[in-house]
Amino acid sequence: MLSHELGYWLQQVLNACMLASFYVPLAVAFALIQGLTSKIFLSFGDFAMYAAFAGVYAGLASLLAGDSTAAILATSLVFAVLTSSALGHFAATHVVAPLIGQTAQAFMIGSIGVSIVLQEIMRLQSGARDLWLMPLFDGAAFRLFDGPFPVQIGMMQLTAMITAALAIGTVFFIMQFTAAGRYWRACAQSERLAKLCGVNTLTVLRWSCVGSAALASVSGWIIAVSYGGVSFSMGLMLGFKAMFASVIGGFGTVGGAIAGGLFLAFLETLWSAAFPLAYRDVAVFGFIILILMLKPEGLYSSTAKRESED
Repeated sequence: MLSHELGYWLQQVLNACMLASFYVPLAVAFALIQGLTSKIFLSFGDFAMYAAFAGVYAGLASLLAGDSTAAILATSLVFAVLTSSALGHFAATHVVAPLIGQTAQAFMIGSIGVSIVLQEIMRLQSGARDLWLMPLFDGAAFRLFDGPFPVQIGMMQLTAMITAALAIGTVFFIMQFTAAGRYWRACAQSERLAKLCGVNTLTVLRWSCVGSAALASVSGWIIAVSYGGVSFSMGLMLGFKAMFASVIGGFGTVGGAIAGGLFLAFLETLWSAAFPLAYRDVAVFGFIILILMLKPEGLYSSTAKRESED
């Protein structure tokens, strides 16, 4: 039996973990491209939005076909990942690669153009209306602790957190134990030396974009199946927050992106639990600005510095 106060705050920790389940994969998606280019590609929030729509449409089709809840989740996830990965490959070929040698401003403007196109496509397709998916698992939840404020976690929350953990675990495995991970680290540290060693840096960049888009799709899928509602405009704020999470964690580092995503999720949840909800985003961005002023290299900056471009 937990006291009311302890139960309340333990529940908030679980809520923060749920929020982190879609912030962290998206922050890592930003970090994978930041690490290679030292530039910011702003479209991943809209990749997540596009994947969320694909997941909802696939989920509705699977639901109408009479599939089980597990089949609905699997079908929607597969369609979300495939849709976003295809977008990532297209963006890598037609936007990222042509602009890689340009200034950071040109690179960012190109990514903004991609975001605008994706938003307008989904605005026209959805008629500027939100799209909804019925709650899955019928609200089933596990009660962890009893007391005046019982602590519980929903089956859908648990599924989302496990999926996000598996996605991040896959990234860590690839980075640490595969040739692709070694190539990425080599290109992130020194693109010129990687080329001299025979690494096809353009291929590394292209598949990093595909992998980042797949991570973004996991975030979009979690939002779609956990909260049920998707909107063509949701990618903007989601992408900005995840981008800042990646930056404050440590520019272009996977570990820093994870730390930044967790920090952002816990900050939002704890503020919502203790202070007026209307000022949450103001407080969050205020904290982000303060951190960047006091520690511009990030909370978890990499010890391996990228080669100077001068």
